[in-house]
Amino acid sequence: MKHSALPRVICLFFLALLLSLPPAQARAGMVSIVFDDGLESVYQYAFPILEKLGLPATVGIIASRVDRGDPDFMTVAQIRDLAKAGWEVASHSLTHKRPIDIPKFYAQENCLLLKPVRGQRAVYEAKYRYEELAGLIENGRLLRERSSDALVRYEPGSYYFDELIGEVIVHPFEPEDAVKQRIRAISYEREMDQSKAVLAGMGFAVTTYITPHNYWTPEMSALSKKFYSQTAGGGDDCNRKGSTDRYWLKRYTVHSDDTAQDIIRIVKEHAIREDAWVVFCMHGIGSNLGWEPWDAAKLAELAEFLKKQAVPVVTIDQGVKLWFAGKGTPRI
Repeated sequence: MKHSALPRVICLFFLALLLSLPPAQARAGMVSIVFDDGLESVYQYAFPILEKLGLPATVGIIASRVDRGDPDFMTVAQIRDLAKAGWEVASHSLTHKRPIDIPKFYAQENCLLLKPVRGQRAVYEAKYRYEELAGLIENGRLLRERSSDALVRYEPGSYYFDELIGEVIVHPFEPEDAVKQRIRAISYEREMDQSKAVLAGMGFAVTTYITPHNYWTPEMSALSKKFYSQTAGGGDDCNRKGSTDRYWLKRYTVHSDDTAQDIIRIVKEHAIREDAWVVFCMHGIGSNLGWEPWDAAKLAELAEFLKKQAVPVVTIDQGVKLWFAGKGTPRI
């Protein structure tokens, strides 16, 4: 072989090698980070870390806890900041209940058998047989929960649930609704429906449901299709091509004592080596608030790894579009 032909042979060799490699977009592996509950620490600590690297996340909002004056939870303005930065706003239910603790369906929403409270005008009481009460609805209007029966006396459209004795104290918007039994305890079906509606009223187009307590059942999975495009739960597993249920997406729960390297190992094993979709369930960041809070420095280490290794980081909604329809390009 002549010496002058060597560069051409080398070029052809590397060209053939490049053509044999799959295109970058064909890579299936990706990661989603979901922050449950809508805690303010996510806005204060997690948002700046991920925004600096251009990484999006999904935040699961408990609709009834927004703008109630509780500093532990994000305000509408803060949630809007996340949405403007490319984060996904998802429903994490209306009141964070499980379907086994409240009625499941609209058809099971029995009207409360209310009777007047002696000596208190326009205040009514009734027994309630479930351990928890997600909320009350009066002719399509949600009543506001209060922390004591004393507060309910002076506020039409409010209620107090004494779970120790299983009794509800109600001050209806209209006394006639109590007399005619038009007030009912809401079901899990309404939890999903109303949480989406409340968030829509705040200006958020919600397509994803994040299951409270990572608790989910086949029955509720089927029901969620009525309101959402996809649902993410628990399971401490990844999502693999060909076996993923978009209404039961699996997530790994991140615990307080997990190191960044523990979480990075999951990414390496599943997202990188298996080309799987790994979804992480986190809560509070950089504070002691919330269930299983995680240190902000750990999140920064994880984010730096994802960015450096060019692991696609997507919201749940983006991930579903890529996973099932191949629409769009992962954000790296």
